[in-house]
Amino acid sequence: MKYSLQHRYIATVFALVLGAVLALGGVFFITLRSVTRSITHQSIDTSRELMLDQLRDRGALMVNLLADNLAAPLSHADLKTVHQLGVSALKQQNVQYFQVFTPTGEILDNGLGNGPLSGKRLTDRVSEQAVAANATLVQIENEVMDVSMPIFVNNTRIGGVRVGFSMKELNREMEERISSFHDLGHAKRDEALTMLFVLSACFITIGIILAYFLARNMSNPVLELAHYAQRIGQGDFGFRFSLKRKDELGLLSRTMNEMALQINEKNKALLDAHTLLEKRVVDRTRELMLAKNKAEAANRAKSNFLANMSHEIRTPMNGVIGMTQLALLASPPPEQREYLELIEKSSYRLLTVVNDILDFSKIEANKLELARERFALRETIATTIREFSFKAKEKGIALEWSVADEIPDDFMGDAGRLSQILINLIGNAIKFTPAGTISVRAEKEYTELDEFVVHFSVSDTGIGISPEYQVSIFEAFSQADESHSRQYEGTGLGLAICARLVSLMNGQIWVESAEGQGAVFHFTALLKKAGDEPPALEEDVTQPQSTEPTQDQLGPQLEILLAEDNLVNQKVAGKMLERSGHKVTIAVNGQEAVAAFARQPFDLVLMDIQMPVMDGFEATQAIRDQEKDSGKHTPIIALTAHAISGYREKCLALGLDDYLSKPMKIADLNAKIAEHLPQGPDSPEKTA
Repeated sequence: MKYSLQHRYIATVFALVLGAVLALGGVFFITLRSVTRSITHQSIDTSRELMLDQLRDRGALMVNLLADNLAAPLSHADLKTVHQLGVSALKQQNVQYFQVFTPTGEILDNGLGNGPLSGKRLTDRVSEQAVAANATLVQIENEVMDVSMPIFVNNTRIGGVRVGFSMKELNREMEERISSFHDLGHAKRDEALTMLFVLSACFITIGIILAYFLARNMSNPVLELAHYAQRIGQGDFGFRFSLKRKDELGLLSRTMNEMALQINEKNKALLDAHTLLEKRVVDRTRELMLAKNKAEAANRAKSNFLANMSHEIRTPMNGVIGMTQLALLASPPPEQREYLELIEKSSYRLLTVVNDILDFSKIEANKLELARERFALRETIATTIREFSFKAKEKGIALEWSVADEIPDDFMGDAGRLSQILINLIGNAIKFTPAGTISVRAEKEYTELDEFVVHFSVSDTGIGISPEYQVSIFEAFSQADESHSRQYEGTGLGLAICARLVSLMNGQIWVESAEGQGAVFHFTALLKKAGDEPPALEEDVTQPQSTEPTQDQLGPQLEILLAEDNLVNQKVAGKMLERSGHKVTIAVNGQEAVAAFARQPFDLVLMDIQMPVMDGFEATQAIRDQEKDSGKHTPIIALTAHAISGYREKCLALGLDDYLSKPMKIADLNAKIAEHLPQGPDSPEKTA
C-alpha cells in the first residue's frame, strides 16, 4: 500500500501531537506521583514524631515522679516502700519493666516477686548507659523505650530508676495511619489521571483535525511541483509552472522555472563537452598505451642489456683472470708475479662492481628473492671472517667475532645474502680502518616461538663518518667522500644493497659514528629456527682454496669435452684442465660438440651456453637424445657468463647437471668436476 504525502503529513503531525501529549502526561504523572509520595511520607513522618514525642514526655514525667518518690525510701533503706512503688509502676499502661539500681549498677528491686533483689547487676549496653547517665536518658531499642534517671539526695547520687515502655501499641497505631494516608493518596492520584486522560483525548482530536487541514494545504502544491519536476526529468524543459503563492512553495515554483531554463542551456553545452571529452579520452588512451608499450620495451631492453652486459664483461674477464692464474702457476719472477697479482686483484674488483650493479638492478626491479635453506649461523659468520683474514693481517688489524650463547645455530634462510651483507660491512670496515680492531657481534634482539630477530653489529676503530653523510650513506651511488681527490675506491652501491637485503629480511640497518672515532654498523634480521628436517644441500659454495691445484685435486685423467666458441676461454679452460691432468677435446659450437660426443665417449662435458650454429641448451638436448639408446648418463656442466637470478634453475631444467659461472678459478673448476666424478673415469657409469 502506497501512502501519499498528505497521509504522511497527517501521520507526522499526529505523531508530534501524540508525542507531546504523552511526554506532558508522563511528566505530569511522574510529578503527581512524586508529590503524592512526598506528602504521604512527610505526613507519616510528622505523625510518628508527634506520637513518639508524646510517649517520651509521658515516660520522662512518670520516671521523674518515681525518682522523687524513691529518694526518701532509698535514703532510709526502706526497700519495702521501694518495692510497692515498683508494683504500682508496672500496673501502668504500656509499662514493660521497672528497675531501681545502686550507683554501681546493682539492682535493688524490679517490682516483681515478694520483695527486693540483691546481687544482680545491670550488664547490657542499654543498662550500662542508664547507670552512667547524669540526667534523664531515653533509649529506644527492639520496640521498647527505656527511660532512666539518677536519684540524688543532698547532691549525692544514691542510685537510679529505669522504666521500660512497650512501643507495640504505638507502632500498630502508626500502621493504621499509614494505611489511611496511602488510600487517600491513591484516590487523589486516580482523580488526576482521569482528568489527564480526558485532556489528552481532547488534544489528540484537535491535533488530528489540524494535521488534516495542514497536510492538504502543503501536499497539494507539492504534488503539482512533483509532476512538474517529472516533466523536467523527461526532458520537457519548455513547460513552465506557475503557483500563485507568496510563501516558500511559490518561491520554489519560480526557482524551478529558472532551473529548467538553465538546465536546458547547460544540457546543450554538456553534450558538446561530452563529445569533446570522448575524443580526448580516446587520444589519451592511445598515448597511454604507447607509453606503456615503450616502458615495457625499455624494461625488456634493460633486462637484456644487463644479461648481455654480464655475459660480455664476464667473458673477457674469464680470460684475464684465468690467464693470470695460469701465469701465476708458471712460477714467474717476483716482479712479474707482483704485476700478475695486481691484475688478478683488479679483475676481482671489477667483478665485484659488476655483481653489485646486477644485484642493485634486480632489487630495483623487485626480482631479487631470498633463498630458504638450512644453514649454520656460526659457520656462516666464521667463513665470512676467514675471507678477510689475510687482508686484515696485511694491515695489522685484529679481526674478532662472537655469537651470543642464547642464539641457536641452525636456521632457515638465505645464508648467501646474509654473508653478502657482512662482507660489505666488514670490507668497508677494513677499507676505512688504518689500524686497530674490527669486531663482529650477533646478539638476540627478540624471539617468538621459532622466529628470532638477531641483532648484528660490525664495529671498527677507523676514520668514522661525519653526521651530514650518515643521513645518505645507505642511498645508491652515495659515498662519504664524493670529491675528485677521494682516497677510497668504491661504487657507492654496497651499503645501498645491504639496506635492501636487510629490508627483505624484515630488519633494519643503521650506523652510529663520530668523525675520527670509528663506526658501528647495526642491522637486524628475522631468522626462522630450523626444524628437525635434514639440511639442504648448499649450491655454488666456494671455500677459500689455494690457486695451485694439489695432487688430490688432480686426481685421475679424464676425457673431457669442452664446448666453447671464444678462443680466449678455450685456451683458459683448456690449460686449466690440462694442468689438472685431464685430456681435453675442444668444440667451437654446439653442433661440433654433438658430433664429437657421437664419435667417442667422454667422462664429462663442459658446455658453454651462448654459441653460434647451435647453442648449449640445444646441444645438451641432442646429447641426451643420443644417451637414450645407450642408457648412459654423462655429466654436463654449464660454463656461462650469465650470472642472473634463476639461470642455474633453467640449466637444470633443460638437462644439464650443474652450473659454473665465469670467471672461474682453477680450484672451483676442479671441485665441480670432482663433485660429479669423485672416483674418476674408472668408476661405474651413472645411469639416467
